Amino acid sequence: MSDAPTWDSLRARWPNAEHSRFVTVGDARWHVQVAGSGPVVLLLHGAGSANFSWRDVFPALATSCTVIAPDLPGHGFTDAGRDALSIGGMARAVRALLDALAVEPVVVAGHSAGGALAVRMALDGALRARAIVGFGAALVPPQGTHAKLLAPWLASFAATPAMAWIASRVATIPGVVETALGGTGSPVSAEQRALYAAFFRSAKHCAGAFAMMAGWDLEALVRDVPRLTTPLRLVHGARDHFVPLGALRATVATVPGARLDVIEGAGHLLHEERPALAVAAIGEALQETSARRD
Repeated sequence: MSDAPTWDSLRARWPNAEHSRFVTVGDARWHVQVAGSGPVVLLLHGAGSANFSWRDVFPALATSCTVIAPDLPGHGFTDAGRDALSIGGMARAVRALLDALAVEPVVVAGHSAGGALAVRMALDGALRARAIVGFGAALVPPQGTHAKLLAPWLASFAATPAMAWIASRVATIPGVVETALGGTGSPVSAEQRALYAAFFRSAKHCAGAFAMMAGWDLEALVRDVPRLTTPLRLVHGARDHFVPLGALRATVATVPGARLDVIEGAGHLLHEERPALAVAAIGEALQETSARRD
């Protein structure tokens, strides 16, 4: 797995690289970006991505907030043990990072699996934020009986080194990365496509993403989510086919006070294609938390 991109090879093209730092916490070496001052906002990217997905959101928030955007374990340039790749393990690992940085987020914003992670952290007491904002949040169980039956077997197979290597080699075929990103329903800039491609073609990164997905029990999360007391706002693209809107509505209906906004014409990478909208949603959450506190 020596094909993994290095920080030196990508730093010149990495969004907001001037705010990057590397932090060792236990057996994990984190790549995290920190900028700004004021109320703390934590940004959690989705599976298969890294903190570059907050390219435009991060600096906009940093004008009035302290913004923290880590690469999650097994993703980007964060190295951690396999125990940190389950949803519970990742929740504990992020909590340890926050403790090491001596910060407590007021608002946590998560994309896709990052949204699910924020909810899991709140449910487990690993997060004391006053609001969660999810973009394309993966708060739905596997769809259909066949998916539920096959998911454990497929997850175990997908998490093998051989499958990660195969996936990384497939990603080198011309057009494959473009097709995969096109399936999100969101337009992706050339700069972002290049960064996604660099990691899709890395067996190490694929292994981290697959192990993360294999270790996540979304059915259990959906069962637990009615216990959530942290205010939850979801912003969802109408063209998001990764997280079915109907199933997400069913989940939201079980969470007291949860809000779901559907954005016409937007896809799964809503925070990338419409960063101003994402920044506004996070800003509104900050204002609401301040009003509740007053």
